[in-house]
Amino acid sequence: LGAEVLVIVFLLKVVFMLVLVPSGSMLPTIQKNSVLFCTYIHDVSKVERGQILVFESDELGKNLIKRLIGLPGDSLYAEDGKLYRKEAGKEDFTLLTENYLPEEWDRNNEIAPKAHPLILQENEIFFMGDNRNISEDSRGKYRNLTSEDVVGIVAPWSIACKGFLTALFNIF
Repeated sequence: LGAEVLVIVFLLKVVFMLVLVPSGSMLPTIQKNSVLFCTYIHDVSKVERGQILVFESDELGKNLIKRLIGLPGDSLYAEDGKLYRKEAGKEDFTLLTENYLPEEWDRNNEIAPKAHPLILQENEIFFMGDNRNISEDSRGKYRNLTSEDVVGIVAPWSIACKGFLTALFNIF
């Protein structure tokens, strides 16, 4: 029994972490108060656009869970509830296909207009909640979070099992 406990403790300290989703900013993808498994990030250069990440917020004293939209060197702008991105090294902007959004969003002016897109500098990342109309993210309050603030990636299987995991951990 001792070895099994050590393996579990090791996995939860080095490989996985459990996070409690603090808000409804990721609805409908992730429900408020869901418990999710995340993998710790040991090399931030391996994160990919579209992944759901865990950020450490010193200001709030808790973790934030948001979708990664842009990486260093990317350019972004929003127009009519649609988000456009030009990836670093590419010539043209493309409309992001975001089938996970619950509704149209209207906070475009908090990113940048087409005439003056936001260009992410070295170490800057841009993240947003899926519930764009209520999410506090890179469009405002958390604009200054960088890749150094990323602590984990939400495991896709954890999202698929979110109801089960939440129910399981609510027992304890």
